[in-house]
Amino acid sequence: MPDIDIHHSHSLGRRDCRAAVDAAAGKLSERFGLGDMKWNGDTLGFTGHGIEGSLTVSDTDAHVQVRMGPLLGLMRPVIEAEIHRQLREHLR
Repeated sequence: MPDIDIHHSHSLGRRDCRAAVDAAAGKLSERFGLGDMKWNGDTLGFTGHGIEGSLTVSDTDAHVQVRMGPLLGLMRPVIEAEIHRQLREHLR
């Protein structure tokens, strides 16, 4: 079960949503040290020290799932708030 599970509606369409996700993921990577990010179809998988997850896009929705190790889990509220902020900023 993921530590963070977020659904975010958007009106961008799948292609534009993917471009927006790339921008948001770049900001999240800078802030939280995500090392490896890779698209597989409509899902962007990511990993870092103590964190892994995915962001799946559709025509109307983005779904983020994140699993964290115990130490990074202490930052869960901060990480979750930043994910919400990036989604609101980039996926309208």
